[in-house]
Amino acid sequence: MARATWYRLDNVGKFYSSQAGSSAQTVFRYSADLVDDVDPDLLQRALEKTVDTFPSFNVCLRSGMFWHYLEQASEMPSVSLENLPICYGLHVHAKSVLFRTSYYHSRINLEVSHMVSDGRGTLSFFKALLYAYLQERYGVEGVETDYDGSDHQKSEDSFDKYFERDKAAPTHAPKVYRLSGWRDIADPTFMEYHLPVQQVLDLARSYGVSLTSLVIAVVLCAIRTEMPQRDRHRAIRLDIPVDLRQFFESATTKNFFGLAYVSYVPGDENEPVSAVAAQVQAQLKVATEAENLKSRMNRMIALEKNPLLRLAPLFVKDLVLGLADWLVARETTTTVSSLGPIRIDERLAPFVRTINVLTSTNGINFMVCSFDDDLSIGITSAYSNPDVIKNFCRFFTSNGIEGLININKTSKEVAEDRLETRFEASVKRLGGQASAQSDEPVPSDEDGARV
Repeated sequence: MARATWYRLDNVGKFYSSQAGSSAQTVFRYSADLVDDVDPDLLQRALEKTVDTFPSFNVCLRSGMFWHYLEQASEMPSVSLENLPICYGLHVHAKSVLFRTSYYHSRINLEVSHMVSDGRGTLSFFKALLYAYLQERYGVEGVETDYDGSDHQKSEDSFDKYFERDKAAPTHAPKVYRLSGWRDIADPTFMEYHLPVQQVLDLARSYGVSLTSLVIAVVLCAIRTEMPQRDRHRAIRLDIPVDLRQFFESATTKNFFGLAYVSYVPGDENEPVSAVAAQVQAQLKVATEAENLKSRMNRMIALEKNPLLRLAPLFVKDLVLGLADWLVARETTTTVSSLGPIRIDERLAPFVRTINVLTSTNGINFMVCSFDDDLSIGITSAYSNPDVIKNFCRFFTSNGIEGLININKTSKEVAEDRLETRFEASVKRLGGQASAQSDEPVPSDEDGARV
């Protein structure tokens, strides 16, 4: 059977295609740090094998009269020594391929546009690439990936397949607290925070919650510490992407996720992280029930299915979808995405040290995954002020859990950000906008330096 030469964008892809050509493109980055330096020739062979298995990733964005669509790229992409900023925009012109593979010393990087796939779909591509490379590099044979979907299943639009208009339900957002401050969208901070899984899991269990609930609670409390007193009646609202493949019969590698929401209103109290985590756990249990996710999914799709919008020319669709995306973003404080444990076949796992995930953002974003006993939290922030991130990391240090940080900025660039932060704080104090002080114990600078 002949393979497709073009693909329709799925519901989420249509929203993200309205960013095409801008500096605000949403890009995922998966990285694996290996035990040896990368062999670029072997990586190229592995990439060609992987693209042959996942042809719907090797695409360019094209524009029709009414909708954008994806067209098969005419050439096989090449791997390159990493020479661009992390999560740099992939769509520049009509022939831009919407993924990028690079390497640096012992690290393999895969960056994919959100127009093409979501975190779970990209993980299938990344693992196939990793498996193909490691087998070539170390002479291991007969290892199959855990994904076996057909070409049709890979490129299926599961949003469209499972859409039920009569089950679309509106989402009611509370008054949401939104982070403020000076941002540098052109030069965000990308950070990997590595922690021992077992120690974090033990701490979560001591609170009677899951690891994900604990991480979300620490994010909420890190933000709470920086809130001005006058805003503490507002809700810190997080969205948590949830893979919908587990609720439907779907093996698609295109976008197919729903959103669960967690809200927390600090008020006048500084509850301990353990109490906040218990609230998060209870909210997540309800928010991730199948029917609640399905109703929000149908609501998300309903706008795209609107008859008037479907008849509108492309530039009008881009404006409307871009506005809708902006309005949704204003209803959340930040995003925490959890991919859970990433498992590598036992014959290949010894050659992998760590796996990490990052994504681009105009605000602040957290991506959580684990491999073996390494919990990796990818943090992206466009804000010059690093205090939310500092508060987040210090919680674990204060509980005796030491971590390792990789960051994309030099010490000079970090110092410049801190100088901007001090100046911004001075301006806020003059305007009476100082943040509320937390009564929670915070480690000293000496403790934090060990993180």
